[in-house]
Amino acid sequence: MKHDTNHEAELLKQTELKWNNAIQENLVQEMGKYMDDEWIIFSGDGNITTKEAFLRLVTSGDLQHSKMDFEILRVKIHGNTGLVVQRGTSAGTWQGRSFDNYEIASSVFVRDNNTWLAVQTMIAPANRPK
Repeated sequence: MKHDTNHEAELLKQTELKWNNAIQENLVQEMGKYMDDEWIIFSGDGNITTKEAFLRLVTSGDLQHSKMDFEILRVKIHGNTGLVVQRGTSAGTWQGRSFDNYEIASSVFVRDNNTWLAVQTMIAPANRPK
């Protein structure tokens, strides 16, 4: 089945924005809708976290977001694979301590039927624009 790349790129961008909103609102079930069961995240400190562990941290309250303010820099479609690169602020609390990180994030998505699911995310610290 042939897909219109521009249309798919817009759908993927909207998926990323909805996922960011679910994270900001700490909506665990909603977050999970955008993540493949095999999703992992590589953080700037070298840690790797699975979907199950990430959602468990949010459910327990150990990780709570109050802000996910990202600018999408690039959306690229390669067949049934999509890439989203964004930069912005992730803020909230981690084990009761506040955090406010300006970072760059890259997420790889796969198309499952007509739904985009994240399979991998990598985040790294970024310099704030002057």
